[in-house]
Amino acid sequence: MQYGEKMDLSNIDPSKLSFSEKFYLKCIQMGDKVHQSLDVMTKNPMKYNTDLLMKILEDNKDTEYGQKYDFANIKTVEDYQEKVPITDYDSYADYIYRMTENGEKNLLTVYPVEHYAKSSGTMGNPKRIPTSALNQEINMKYNFAHLFNLFAKKSGIGWIKYPFLNLAEISISVLKSGDTYGSISGRMLGGFGDQLSELVTSPIEALMPNVETDTRYVHARFALVEKNIPFTLTSFVSLFLESLRYIKGNWELLVEDIENGTINETIRMPSDVRESLLNKIEPMPERAQELRKIFEEGFDEPIVPKIWPNMTLLVGIGTGGFSNYLKKIKEFTGPDFNFALVGLTASEGMFSIPIELNNPDAVLIPDSMFYEFLPLDAKGDYSQVITLDKMEVGKEYEVITTNLSGFYRYRMKDVVRCIGKHNETPMIEFLYRLDQCLCLTGEKVNEENLRAAAYKTENELGFDLIDFSVYADSDSSPMKYVYLMEVADLPEDVTKEILQDKLNENFCATDPVLAYKIEKGLLGKTDLKFLQPETYLFYKELRVARGTSSAQVKPPRILRDEPDMRFFMVLLDDKLN
Repeated sequence: MQYGEKMDLSNIDPSKLSFSEKFYLKCIQMGDKVHQSLDVMTKNPMKYNTDLLMKILEDNKDTEYGQKYDFANIKTVEDYQEKVPITDYDSYADYIYRMTENGEKNLLTVYPVEHYAKSSGTMGNPKRIPTSALNQEINMKYNFAHLFNLFAKKSGIGWIKYPFLNLAEISISVLKSGDTYGSISGRMLGGFGDQLSELVTSPIEALMPNVETDTRYVHARFALVEKNIPFTLTSFVSLFLESLRYIKGNWELLVEDIENGTINETIRMPSDVRESLLNKIEPMPERAQELRKIFEEGFDEPIVPKIWPNMTLLVGIGTGGFSNYLKKIKEFTGPDFNFALVGLTASEGMFSIPIELNNPDAVLIPDSMFYEFLPLDAKGDYSQVITLDKMEVGKEYEVITTNLSGFYRYRMKDVVRCIGKHNETPMIEFLYRLDQCLCLTGEKVNEENLRAAAYKTENELGFDLIDFSVYADSDSSPMKYVYLMEVADLPEDVTKEILQDKLNENFCATDPVLAYKIEKGLLGKTDLKFLQPETYLFYKELRVARGTSSAQVKPPRILRDEPDMRFFMVLLDDKLN
């Protein structure tokens, strides 16, 4: 079955189902309605997107913000663009302070705001992004319902009786207003309460972890004993790769603990957490023997089908900067494994969704938010902002959104490319963030340039690039760009000099202006420094210890902050440099 086709579930008796089975079936049935609605909306997206805008303005005309910008007298998109300014987070900071500190209502939106998403962008002062109940309904529709329906059409529904592997951890606090604050995924998972244990393999000690707990061990330990896991859910697909690498490097310890019903004393966790986990496990010698045999055969062949024969799907963000991880994951899963690659999604809302498995192409969602786009070649002239019906295939745009949580004409600072259309609705791919660019002598180096050079070098020289970051060295003469790389399996004949030359060659190939400046000596050749093993894992653990949800921690592609710079400089690998 394909997208748009309805599943026949009429012969199932709901009274005989567990909570998890009822939940999955509800999602699958909802998914049929979502697909039918999406098919209608994408044939005339501007109508539905404009209708959504007018509803938002009508509903919020009596808010403080709505009165300030005369929402009541806005009747067209053109009126809206004329009366309401382009905004950024600072435009809302005072309102959000009053909402979260004083509990004031009716400032930005009349829609109930029950949660504030914690942005992952900064270490010292993360943003508080309002998340309305309507926005959470959109997440439910297009994440759970849409994606589980696609999976059911691909694989049937036999998997609904088994728990899945969840790597999205929950970090939630409560604000003075009484609203929750943290990741959206954490808020959604936390909403299941005690019944979450029926859905996932990981115990609460890994889902809502103490910062001193080694959650890699806990997730892996409890997943390995469950043979029938059907899929894995994560925020970024890189977290699944990290988990598989952990199992590869620590399988003997894990199997011994499974065999004996123990937790190795070297595993980091508080004593009360250890005691709680020990009460949930028992010796499983038969499963341990089965796993030991699998691991002793080695990792030359895909290991996931041997450990979990029924695991056939990974759900997570795997586009843009995360696409390179998919190839590495397939080394563990084999070619027949499926990916549900979440489209462009952010704290502000869901922008796009895939319409089929194993395809990163994602279509804009007409009823999720109102979209505007500024062509990049407009060079910041916001009088040239367009609506979605004016997007051209192949062109790049900055995203501007009006969402269901009180942001109006809000600059996301995300850059996307229109890659085609589904029915009459643009399909987009995320490229990079505008505030994540480097510039030394007038050129603009973005994350897409950096990724392209790094991944092409990895492929050509045959090593494993765990991750990388880049900074602009303005103190050197001439100034230059410096890559910091954590690598593994570096071939013996690939020296640092060879890798650095190839990296410089590929970096120049991303931009003719950059190539010219390096060739003429206006910029120095691209530099390279190696990082110690597990540097990025250590970085993640540090961020989590400082209050960031593990589901939000991304490798910092561009280094600007002094604390981040100091962190990575301390962890340079003296043996390789």
